[in-house]
Amino acid sequence: MKSLTKIAAFTLLLPLCGCAAQTQYAWNKYDTKLYSHYKDPSQKEEFAQALKETVEEAESSNRVPPGIYAEYGFLMYEQGNSLQAIQYYQKEADKWPESRAFMTKMINTAQKRSKVQNTNSPQVITPESNAKQAVAEQQEATK
Repeated sequence: MKSLTKIAAFTLLLPLCGCAAQTQYAWNKYDTKLYSHYKDPSQKEEFAQALKETVEEAESSNRVPPGIYAEYGFLMYEQGNSLQAIQYYQKEADKWPESRAFMTKMINTAQKRSKVQNTNSPQVITPESNAKQAVAEQQEATK
C-alpha cells in the first residue's frame, strides 16, 4: 500500500516538474519571430529589427544562443551589408568554436561580395561600422 501511495504522489508531482522550465539561452521568442518572417517574407525590416533586439538582449545577459549571430549576419548579407555580416559571422565563430569552419566559409563569401561591391558601387556604411576604415578600404580598392 505504501508503494502505491508513493507511485500516486510521484504521478501527481511529475507534471509540475515541467512548469518552471528555464533555458540557459536568451531566445526572446526567436522561434515566433522566425515563423512570422517565413509566413510573410515581405516584413524583412521588422524581422531584422526583432532579430537585432534578440541579439542585443542575449548579449546583455551573456546568454547568446547558438546560431543567432550567424542568422543575423546572414540577414545583413542578404541586405547587401557584407561588412556587418562578416562582423556577426566572426562573433558566431568566436562564441561557438564548433561553427568556425562554416563561419570561415561564410566570411570568405561575404569578403568576396564586399570586394565586388567596392569595385562596382559605393560601400554601405552603417553607424555600427567604422566609417574611416570603410572609406580607406574603398579608396584602396579603387586604386
